[in-house]
Amino acid sequence: MSVQKRIPVAVPSLGVPEDALHLSDAETVPGERQTPWFWVSFALAWGATGVAQGMVGVAVPQLLKQWDAASASANLSVLLTVGGFATLVVTPVFGRLSDRSRSRLGLRRPWILSGSLIALAGYLALAWAPSPAWLWIGLVLNYVGWGAVAMAQHSLFADQIRRRIRAIMSAVTGAAGTVGILAGTMMTGQLASLGQAAMFLIPGAVAVALSLTLFVTLRDLRRTDAPPPFNLEAFVSTFWLSPRRHPDFAWAWICRFLMTASIVTVTSYLYLTISGRFGLDDPSVIAGVQTQATLVFTVCNLLCAFLFGVISDRTRRRKPSVLFGAMLSAVGLIVAVATPGLPIFLVGIALVGAGQGAYISADVALMTECLPSVEEAGKDLGIVALAYLLPNIFVPVLGFLLTRIGSPTGENFGALYVAAFIMAVFAGLSVLRIRRVR
Repeated sequence: MSVQKRIPVAVPSLGVPEDALHLSDAETVPGERQTPWFWVSFALAWGATGVAQGMVGVAVPQLLKQWDAASASANLSVLLTVGGFATLVVTPVFGRLSDRSRSRLGLRRPWILSGSLIALAGYLALAWAPSPAWLWIGLVLNYVGWGAVAMAQHSLFADQIRRRIRAIMSAVTGAAGTVGILAGTMMTGQLASLGQAAMFLIPGAVAVALSLTLFVTLRDLRRTDAPPPFNLEAFVSTFWLSPRRHPDFAWAWICRFLMTASIVTVTSYLYLTISGRFGLDDPSVIAGVQTQATLVFTVCNLLCAFLFGVISDRTRRRKPSVLFGAMLSAVGLIVAVATPGLPIFLVGIALVGAGQGAYISADVALMTECLPSVEEAGKDLGIVALAYLLPNIFVPVLGFLLTRIGSPTGENFGALYVAAFIMAVFAGLSVLRIRRVR
């Protein structure tokens, strides 16, 4: 792939520095020097995805509970499964198309712009949805749009972020996403009294605006040569990298999938968990408790993310942070599920937040250092994206089954937390199988 940028010595067929071809050894990247505003907007864009997630986590279950409390859990599982499947299909394809793009806007900027606008269209549909069927349409548009943005964001770690700062940038972006979730949760809870349209449109507009700052500031790579002709085998490979040829990448992918599934299990059902476990029915009270839980999660997440991000970059070791984070998160889940009281439940959520912070401090750095090469970073990082997209399908199906163990109305949320604990433990064990990255 030939790209336009200011570079020293370039490989003619690729247009990138020769030592950037192998990300595990590279201290250089194909992207050119960015302005200070890029680094600010990069964090803001990750915060935008958090705002979107926090808003959906409050607004959708609250609306479903208002429409039909008895079916809220089942309807939420169906909606999340459908939306997750849509994202699963399109996001890796976006990564493949992004690598082949010859747009004057660059490789990644068109997807940031188009994805943000698609997400905005989803918010418009959600704002006036009269039934779960219309919610499905809005969520699909929303998930597809943010899937395109997420693909571009992850690709920028290979395009623009040097290895020596990847862990701290992983911590920064992870923390930005966590703060975004808190902001989205709080904002939506405060807007609940203003009605359905306000809950979706105001946080949605904030998220889209934050995402578009990255479109404005990014000095993107531009492809100047014609991509290879399309063929079916290459398209199928969009969804696959051989675990036998790339075992480290496979184990890193499994680790991320399990850890993401663990946290999605908690966050997706947090609103209904609080309502069911503590006997709360008032939407404003439930949103208030959810805000408390998100707040303690966020504070502990930020502290550990930056602490372990610095440690990971200083020591050049990624696996210890990931392992510690997974195990601490598992401990927090057990604490949260083992007590009927709200204060200890919040302590458990705080431990989960701390574990997630340690994990995200090195997660993206670990994944990028396990990539086969920089030539198809968009496609390969699209496969990485599957590790956090698949849980959006897997978890709702699992949640639908587990919450009905001994509860016909789907309120056995303790079983969900036990499943999340098991997944966190196996995520930590998976990272031990990686050999190329310390």
